[in-house]
Amino acid sequence: MRNPLLVPEVRELLLEGKREDLVSVLSEMHPSDAAATMNALEPAEVATLMALLPVELERDVFGYLDPDVQEEFVAGGGRDSVKNVLLSMFSDDRAEFVDRLEERVRQKIWPLLSNAAREDLLHRSAFREDQVGSFLSTDYAVLSPQLSARSAIAELRRQAPSKETIYYSYVVDRLGRLVGFLSLRDLILAKDDQTVAEMMRTEIVSTSPEADQEEAARLIRDYDLIALPVVDSEQRLIGIVTHDDAVDIVEEEAEEDFAKMAGMTGESEGETYLDEPVLRQVRRRAPVICILAMFWLVTGSVIRGFEHQLHGDTLLLVLMPMVMAIGGMVGSQASTLIVRAVSSGGLAGSLWLVLWKELRVSLLLAAILSCIAFANAWLLQHFTGAQEPVQLTSHVAIVIAIAMSATVLLAALLGATTPYFVKVLRIDPALISTPAVTALTDLTGAAIYLLVVTVMI
Repeated sequence: MRNPLLVPEVRELLLEGKREDLVSVLSEMHPSDAAATMNALEPAEVATLMALLPVELERDVFGYLDPDVQEEFVAGGGRDSVKNVLLSMFSDDRAEFVDRLEERVRQKIWPLLSNAAREDLLHRSAFREDQVGSFLSTDYAVLSPQLSARSAIAELRRQAPSKETIYYSYVVDRLGRLVGFLSLRDLILAKDDQTVAEMMRTEIVSTSPEADQEEAARLIRDYDLIALPVVDSEQRLIGIVTHDDAVDIVEEEAEEDFAKMAGMTGESEGETYLDEPVLRQVRRRAPVICILAMFWLVTGSVIRGFEHQLHGDTLLLVLMPMVMAIGGMVGSQASTLIVRAVSSGGLAGSLWLVLWKELRVSLLLAAILSCIAFANAWLLQHFTGAQEPVQLTSHVAIVIAIAMSATVLLAALLGATTPYFVKVLRIDPALISTPAVTALTDLTGAAIYLLVVTVMI
């Protein structure tokens, strides 16, 4: 809550019946701040305040209310009040809100919607949640190509109260096909007698309702758009995706990729970390961790196979976890960087370019880490009371440094190339999660370390 001091003041104004003062206070606030204040009130108080607000402000404030407050308002706000709010909401906001409701609440509000609103919701349900058709906005400004600039401005003034944005106006022909667009700036700067057809831009960037939401967000970002038109197979305009939708998409996809890379499965259902039940978190996190724990049977078998060579050599046993852990971290770093590059479209080169780039990076990392491994081995052997000749101590330290270098090189290449191959196979690269890459590099790190030590000592 941004300003808790307003809550008692709002309640006092409510008790005193000073409705004009209440509307004045809330109107001066940003809808988000007004909603934050109302979130702290009782459902009956929220219903009273919502009934006092002008329709446009009521719609904007309602969109910022907490989901549970919205549902309480719908359940007890009265049919007329709820109907006015739902019908005043923009189409995409209304669809998102209705989709969030429990089935029993949704059944109650369904009769309150207009036929057009119900048809819109049914049409959206034909698309997956990650497709553009499920969240596009149908509240866009449309102009005829024959209108003059003066008439177009008057037409926009008429349409503006019910449209989500008028910064872009879309020009359609008699069949509803998108033939151009123009910005509000272009319209204002035009001469009064210029026609829309003369002013409009015909280099149209659009998408289809079946397109993935990530593709829509990428187009908005790459072309610096305020809104992206959505057209059907016959180029008829059916909706737009606004820049604020693109921001939400990027945030949602980032959270999803983060969860996948952390090895978590399932959905968090929009809940915060503290709100999500413990058992649901366990169900999301346990599968990958359990699989990887079983995978360690293979790693353990590799180590067990070299037990005879390591028997009695404490230094080699002590330093093996360091080499394996560093290899895992290097592999995870490489995998994370490549996954991000693939997801953001920044990996346009071939596999060989990826290998060459990662090889140069890993060689430098290997040089640095091998020096640290040599120093660790030499210091542990020299200052822990072990009575070994300096020549032998140095030899062991060099061997461990070589093992570290080889482990780092292979881990970096493995971490970098695995997501690339997965992308080629049309699988989400984020599924190659950090725990999985760590497990693979632990296995290869153990094998390389033991082989190098066996051969050179």
